Amino acid sequence: MIMRNYFLLILAGFITACSQDTGAERTDNTPDKKIIKQVTAIAVKYATDQLKNPNKIVESDGTIIINDDQKRYVIEPRRIITGMIDKDQYKDALISIDTYHGSYQAVSEQLIIIKQGGKFILAIALESDMKILAIKDGIITAEVPTHSRNSPLFNCPSCREVVNYQFRLGELIRME
Repeated sequence: MIMRNYFLLILAGFITACSQDTGAERTDNTPDKKIIKQVTAIAVKYATDQLKNPNKIVESDGTIIINDDQKRYVIEPRRIITGMIDKDQYKDALISIDTYHGSYQAVSEQLIIIKQGGKFILAIALESDMKILAIKDGIITAEVPTHSRNSPLFNCPSCREVVNYQFRLGELIRME
């Protein structure tokens, strides 16, 4: 009985030690809750401003759907990627929004959101089917299709390439 209690005590101590926050600053591209809230609000405002009579639905997983009779935007806060996009020391963000016309998916939109003067602002909205992979040191790495959306090869897994971009002077520039 004493041995079992001793074992449980050691096990509890081990679990507690392994689950403690080390206090070290995070270095990944995972946005914190405050950034997610601010960037999501900007994305919702952007989508709402594009529609005549917008309707807003929030799913249980946090996905937000903004729609009217013609168009639908799907905003997934978990798809927010953060990192240094412009040349200042503040963490910026990029979110991809899926767009639908009726029941057909249209070209996705990428919202580049820059932190300026202590708050986030929408710098540019781009129509592109790119999938953002990472943002690091001013470089946006994305996977892009090599065929247009109306091609039968659009969803071909081997018909995609990884491309680096930089955000300069309000434009997303492809790096060679």
